[in-house]
Amino acid sequence: MKKPDFSLSQAALILSLTLGCAQTAAAFDWTSSNIQLLYGKDFELGDDDRATVTIEHANGWQYGGNFFFVDIIPRNDIGVEVYAEVYTYLSFKKISGFDVELGPIKDISLMAGLNISNKPEDHHFQAYVAGISFDLANPYFDYLQLDVAAYKTDNVSGKYGVQITPVWSVPFSIGEVKFKFRGFTDFRTGNTNLSGNFNILSQPQLLVDIGDLAGWKSDKLYFGTEYFYWYRKFGIDKVEESAVQAMFLANF
Repeated sequence: MKKPDFSLSQAALILSLTLGCAQTAAAFDWTSSNIQLLYGKDFELGDDDRATVTIEHANGWQYGGNFFFVDIIPRNDIGVEVYAEVYTYLSFKKISGFDVELGPIKDISLMAGLNISNKPEDHHFQAYVAGISFDLANPYFDYLQLDVAAYKTDNVSGKYGVQITPVWSVPFSIGEVKFKFRGFTDFRTGNTNLSGNFNILSQPQLLVDIGDLAGWKSDKLYFGTEYFYWYRKFGIDKVEESAVQAMFLANF
């Protein structure tokens, strides 16, 4: 029997249900959204140069938080690629009412996520993530988080891998100029891909607060660069992607 394709409309439904459940339980404590425009060269396995539009959103609610992003990439080789990741978190601290103080750990959450794409055409990529997230206390960071999760992709039958992901955002200033260093790194074991190889995906960003620099508003408009690095892209030996991208970010 042919497995039915997983469409982006189904993904949108899952996203709506995820965020809808949180909204039903309680109003959001906080929300943060941005749109990013990126352009860079030296990509592997397809177009050498690519432009990307990324929409990113995070929120907190009574029992946890939610996060998602969507990448829209017009490509000459395979058409428009749409890739999305959706995560929801259930906070031990928020649910129990007890403070969590374990060294640098200030909260522990159960997390679950879905990674999806409209490519390849014949079998859309989808992967499932579930595990534990550690909220780490640090006075120098906007946020510092470590996710440790099981990772299962549909194209690897009967096997589960492990994904470890630090996520961070550090504001700092040099003189009167405000900066932000943010990003994430995925460390994935071999069972997360068909090749069976450990791989690393990292996207650190260094941004200048141009809104503040222009005397308008702080923490609204940023310009800078993202370094896109993928060691063993898709788990493939000797495929190492290293691309520097110009980047514009607008918070709203």
